[in-house]
Order: sequence, then C-alpha cells, then structure tokens
Amino acid sequence: GLMNNIEGTAKPLPFVEDTAVAPEKLPEYVRRFQQIIKNSGTEAGYYGHASVGCMHIRLLIDIKTREGMDRLYKISDEVSDLLKEFGGSMTGEHGDGIVRGFWTEKMFGPELVDNFREVKKAFDPNTIMNPGKVFDTPHLLDNLRFGDEYHTHEIETRLDFTKEGGFSAAIEMCNGVGACRKLNLGAMCPSYIATREETHTTRGRANVLRAAISGKFPIEDLTSKATFDVLDLCLECKSCKAECPSNVDMAKIKYEFLHQYYKTHKVPRRSKMVADIHKTNARMAPIAPIANAVTRSAPMRWALDKLVGFSSDRPAPPVVRNTFQKWFDSRKAPAGTHPRGQIVLFHDTFMNFNYPSIGVAATDLLEALGFEVIILKDRKCCGRPMVSKGLLDMAAENARHNVDLLYNYAQRGVKIAGCESSCVMAIKDEYPDLLGGEEKARVVSDATVMLEEVIAECLGDDGPQLEFTDLSKKVQFLGHCHQRALTGLSSSLKALNLPPNYEVTDIPAGCCGMAGSFGYESEHVEVSLAAGEERFFPHVRNNPDHEVCVTGVSCREQTVFGTGRKARHLVEVLADALKK
Repeated sequence: GLMNNIEGTAKPLPFVEDTAVAPEKLPEYVRRFQQIIKNSGTEAGYYGHASVGCMHIRLLIDIKTREGMDRLYKISDEVSDLLKEFGGSMTGEHGDGIVRGFWTEKMFGPELVDNFREVKKAFDPNTIMNPGKVFDTPHLLDNLRFGDEYHTHEIETRLDFTKEGGFSAAIEMCNGVGACRKLNLGAMCPSYIATREETHTTRGRANVLRAAISGKFPIEDLTSKATFDVLDLCLECKSCKAECPSNVDMAKIKYEFLHQYYKTHKVPRRSKMVADIHKTNARMAPIAPIANAVTRSAPMRWALDKLVGFSSDRPAPPVVRNTFQKWFDSRKAPAGTHPRGQIVLFHDTFMNFNYPSIGVAATDLLEALGFEVIILKDRKCCGRPMVSKGLLDMAAENARHNVDLLYNYAQRGVKIAGCESSCVMAIKDEYPDLLGGEEKARVVSDATVMLEEVIAECLGDDGPQLEFTDLSKKVQFLGHCHQRALTGLSSSLKALNLPPNYEVTDIPAGCCGMAGSFGYESEHVEVSLAAGEERFFPHVRNNPDHEVCVTGVSCREQTVFGTGRKARHLVEVLADALKK
C-alpha cells in the first residue's frame, strides 16, 4: 500500500505478488522473473518472505490503457508458466480469488478442477457462497477497478493538486486497504471510531467520490446533498495523510469538495460565522465583559443553537479586552543584544483574543533563548477557519496577504514560529495549495515552525539556553492531529521534558474529536464526544494528578467539555518552570 502513492498513472499492482517456489529454487526463479519484467518494459517493487520462497512482487502498470491491460495479461500468463516449470504456486498465502484463480486450470489441470467443482457443489449446490472464485472465474481483465474504459471527469479545482496528479488522482490514491477502519491505534479515522460505519471512513468517502468522477452516477451528483452527507463527518484531522499507507489526503479533498459544492448551494450562515471568527473577536475585544455576558447567556446560546446550529451546551471561548497584541505593545522589552537574531511570532486569533497567556509564555521562552521577537500587527487570520468550511477564495486572500508579509522575513532566514497547531499547519500545508504552488508560498511554508521546534533546534548549541527551576509536576500531553500528521510530536515531547522535575506522558490517544468548529455544531456533538471517549477522555480521567497539556485550542476546549478538566498550552506549561 505504501507504494501506491508513486506519482503518475502507473501503479504497483498486486496480480502476481503472491507466488511461491521452494526456497532452494528462489534465486533462479527471481532471475527469470526479473527477465519477464525487463522484457515487459516496466519495473517492480520486490518484497516478501524469502525464507519460505514467497515473493510479493508488484509491477508498475497503467491499466487505464489497453496497452497496460494487455501487458498485465501477458505478464500474468508468463509468470504462471514460470511457476509451473518451477513446481511453484500462484498463491503463497493470500488465496486464489479471481486474479490468481483465473489460472487455476492451468496450474492444477482439468481433472483436479472438476474435483474442486464437486466439493463446491456438495457444500453449495446453488452456488450462492462467493461464486466465481478459485475456478470458473471471470476473465482476468473483466473485473478491474480501472481499465481502458475507465475515464474520469476532471474538474477545475481551486486548490493546487499538481503533486497528486489532479483531483481525480488524489481520490484514486485510495487502494481500499482499509487502514482507516483500525481501532485503538493512531488517530485515523475519528468518524469511523465514533460510528463504526464504512460510510464514515476515508475509504468510504473515496469510493463515493470515485464513483462520481468516473461516471458510475451522474457527475452532477458529485456536488449533491447525498455526497455532502458522506463527507460531512470528516473531521479534517489530516490523520489519513500520515497514517493511510497511500497517504490519501481526505481533508484536502473535502476542502475542495465544499468549494465546489457551494458553487451551486447557499453557504450556511454558520460557515460564514466560523470564517469570520477573527473579525468577530476583534470587534468584541474592546467590550469584552459585555460581549462575553451576552454571547454566553442562556438566551443567546439558545438562539445560536436554534437559528445557527451551534450547540447551546458548548459556549465559545471568552474574549479578552487586554489582547496579546496590546500586552506586547505596552511591555518593556528586555534590554541587551539578541544573539540569535529575529524571530516572527505568528500571534493567531485565539492567542490574541482568547488566551493571551499563550503569547506571553511564548515570548518569554523565545527571549530567554536570545531571540528578538517580532509580531506583525497587520497580519490577517491564517485562513484555517475559511479553509475548513470550503471558503477557499476568502482563505486565499488571507494567504496572499500573509505570504507577502512573511516572505520578507523568510527569505532572510528568519523563522516564523507559531503556537496554534492548526494555524501553523495551514501556513505550511494549505498556503502553497491555495496560491497555486508559487515559490513565495513555499519559502514561507518552509520557514514556518511550531515554537517547540525552535526550542528543540537550539538545544545544546552555542547560543543561550533555557534555564529551569526545580518545579515538579506531572504532565500528560495530547498532540494536535495536524501537527502529528505533518511534522510529528517529537519536538513537543523533547521541549516538555527539559525541566528536570517534569514527568511527561504522551497520551496514547488519537483525535480529541473537537476539530475546530465541528464539535460546537449541534448535529456533530455526539460524534465529537464519541471520538474523544475512545481513548482521550478516559486517560485524562484516570490521571487526575497530571496536568493536561495541548497545542491546539480545539483540544483545550474539548478537554473541558469531555472531562471537566482544564487544559493548558505546551508553552504555558513549559514557561511555568522557566527561570525568569
């Protein structure tokens, strides 16, 4: 499955990848097999169980063409002849099915196959149990997912799908292995974990979308309400991008789907409110006490639930009057030189308007490392809320504005550090796709990091180092899904373990279930809680003596909703032990 993300239409196909010969014959068999591959004008990936003579060899073939289909048949025919010569088997461990079953009579002879039929008839006289397998199968080329008659309808996308080979190719990367159905391991797929329904797996969504783009049902249905419902429970966690063997990026596919969907459907008021969260918070901040009293009052929560669809049981984070930007502008910066030079702190919406303590802690840590901290007052929202709702034109405007601001720093080698995982990963992952893969966006993407990555990179070098007190505490850490999928959590754990008396546990859980606004939406609350209940909530409840540490505001809010416990950002927890 890992090989399926090879670029291009030729993919490593499993049609002669379960052959077996006696181990002592394996060297010569492989040499002869290699000659067949060479003669066919392609190449292959070799793996398997050499000690028992079983080889899983997958050849690169484009079966969307007649030439590719003919090549597949010819190779399969030649390999079956080779196996007969070597006294081997088409099936080492996987079963005959259709693909290998097509050669059953060649391999066993008509007399034995008649015996097979007699046994089958004795137990299944009406041929209702898995018919057409092992023997009497369809023709080898009659049951292909793709073939020379397979064609897709390519749409003009808003996001750049060049590296995937187009929107259709991005969908077709799903090879059906079903890793999205795993339980109690990793973070994929939260909606399946919550519902246990195939429809709500990455594979289920890909199958529906593939059917639409390939004409299994009218292309107009690609943006139908029924298709919308199939993708609705995708939390856009990006876990499939990291944990699916083929790296299917269903979050990106959903962003594009929603963009296409809203070309013919009205954008919901709720989606517009989510997209405008930065502007709304900016308006509310000067009158924060009044605004909070109104928005968190029972009548307003009832109205938001009934009229817009935000659950009345889940109040939004309160805004503050003294924003992080106000604090930063009014503080007295430390005197002296900055041996590490400048660093841009991207102060996201929630850091600025809801939890300025995160920004204060981040500033303290960066300055203790010897950086001159820069914030850009005229930066815009990263665009993540807009992207999540498919409002990609709006998101691209913000991306354009921010890239133009940040590029001047990035091209000089200045890092752009952030604390909110979803915002940082929007700059890293979405900006290049929103801006057509342009070089400036890629330079900014490469320069953007989580703040703890800066800490880890500076550790033990010749520059100033963080010094910590003897503060003792137990910490349990949940990494944000986007961060886990795109950059990993090793730097977060390394940073948290720097204070000598911190005892840190990496919570063995997947997605918390909040996923931005998803967990606030009335019809999604049940699924949101079920995803968190799978592993995250029990771990927090069972370790009441551990402080809960996160890197995303979604995880912070979900911890309260699901366990009643307060969670804090990694930089806040780390700064607790910082020697001032």
